[in-house]
Amino acid sequence: MVTALIRILLLWTIFCLSASAATAAVVSEIIVSGDNEYTRILFAADEPIEQETFLISDANGRRVDVRLPGATVSLGAHTPPPNGAIDAYEIRQGEVVFNLTTPMMVSRTLNMAPTRADPRHRLLIDLVRVAPIRFDRASMEDAVLRQQYLAAYTPDSYRKAQPLGSKPDQYTVVIDPGHGGKDPGALAATNQKEKTIVLQTSLAIKQVLERSGRYRVHLTRSDDTYVDHEDRVSMARSWGADLFISVHADAAGNPDVAGATVYTLSARGERRIDGTAKTNGWHLPIEDGTSQEVSGILEDLILRETKSNSTVFAELLTPELEKAGPIVRNSHRRANFFVLLAPDVPAVLLEIGFLTNRSDVARLSSESGRRKTAEAVGRAIDAYFDRRDVLYAAN
Repeated sequence: MVTALIRILLLWTIFCLSASAATAAVVSEIIVSGDNEYTRILFAADEPIEQETFLISDANGRRVDVRLPGATVSLGAHTPPPNGAIDAYEIRQGEVVFNLTTPMMVSRTLNMAPTRADPRHRLLIDLVRVAPIRFDRASMEDAVLRQQYLAAYTPDSYRKAQPLGSKPDQYTVVIDPGHGGKDPGALAATNQKEKTIVLQTSLAIKQVLERSGRYRVHLTRSDDTYVDHEDRVSMARSWGADLFISVHADAAGNPDVAGATVYTLSARGERRIDGTAKTNGWHLPIEDGTSQEVSGILEDLILRETKSNSTVFAELLTPELEKAGPIVRNSHRRANFFVLLAPDVPAVLLEIGFLTNRSDVARLSSESGRRKTAEAVGRAIDAYFDRRDVLYAAN
């Protein structure tokens, strides 16, 4: 059972990383910059770049192995000499291996969508210096995960992997209208409250999803009541959510700032997951009697899967939102929001616009504006679960 679960998790994670093979990314630039305390790796490509990162410590030294499923590095790629704590790197098929001069671990990864200034898709991997013993301990854990990854990322492994089971009649999507009741959230110049606007938008999203018949949709609140953050996450887990979207509206000191933003969990937030899960009794579905070592591997796989799937959905959502209205620069961001802390539910926090911007308020207050936002979210959800449907069909 445990082996099957590991294979299932790896298969779904790897599928999400490789499902876009038809439009595989071609990397045109790799830049390494920084110093011995903080180093950044930048990949730039013509399509979104997915990655899985592993730490390696052996007789050949300490390295960071960045796996790029489905991507290739162009023969003419711009690859200047590295700076910072990396003195060299080797480009291989489907991966780039970076040699470290100082023990470093990944502090965050960030996918950046094309902008007018830079039309390429970019992937940033930030590294921070750590104690040698911490690196070596982490590399031992990664050694097991890396072998599982390599075993799963082969054609034979796809055929031999345990089936996911039958495709559900409906996927479960939980929409979380922010604030409510005693907590009004941000206030527009027109005196409209965030709690009201995000509830109206959430109801519009629910209507779009239910119209397709493909989804079972739950709202964490359907009226002007306040729900604790812990309860919002617990409700999503109790409903068996396949996807969780928390809907908010932003505010800024500059009234010219406008547009939507999508957040997934930051590295700082990831460090809170274990403690928060224990405090709230968010137990992961691991079989009783499983050894502590295997449980640790399973928990890490589940967390990685959740993080990867959250990122996949965020990257699908941002271009759809841009069709419905303005989005901010670097519209996929990372943050330490409590509602993103479920260890086993892919989640994003969607800021639908700025209540300090009159155009955004007018758009979000109108039925047509809410409908456009809701339809954009619906298209992204469809695209996300289309990928999962393909995985079920392959089994």
